[in-house]
Amino acid sequence: MSDFWESLNLFLKVDGVRTAALIDAATGMIVQAAGEESPGLPDAAASVADEVRAARATLGPRRPAGDLDEITAVMAGRLQLAKVLQSHPGEGLLLFVDLDRARANVALASLRVGQMAPTVLA
Repeated sequence: MSDFWESLNLFLKVDGVRTAALIDAATGMIVQAAGEESPGLPDAAASVADEVRAARATLGPRRPAGDLDEITAVMAGRLQLAKVLQSHPGEGLLLFVDLDRARANVALASLRVGQMAPTVLA
């Protein structure tokens, strides 16, 4: 677990990141988190996992365009990115990053998170 925690701490260096978490896509449970503790994080994790499962269901079993890569939510005060790290039928891991919108740029944050995502499972 400490390897996950150390990897997640690297994301805290990205401008505006408040929290980074590793989520089990099948259950919505938080595997490991780093950064600001938020009482809403478990609910956000469960919601993101539900969104990923729903998006995959709309793609169908063959997924002609490939698997889901990322879900981005833009709100008045925050940005949330959920990046698919591992994808197997019925399971997978998600990288969830919560950012302060006033300090972050959605395109740059998505790029940086995408570049750094492979380090979590390395």
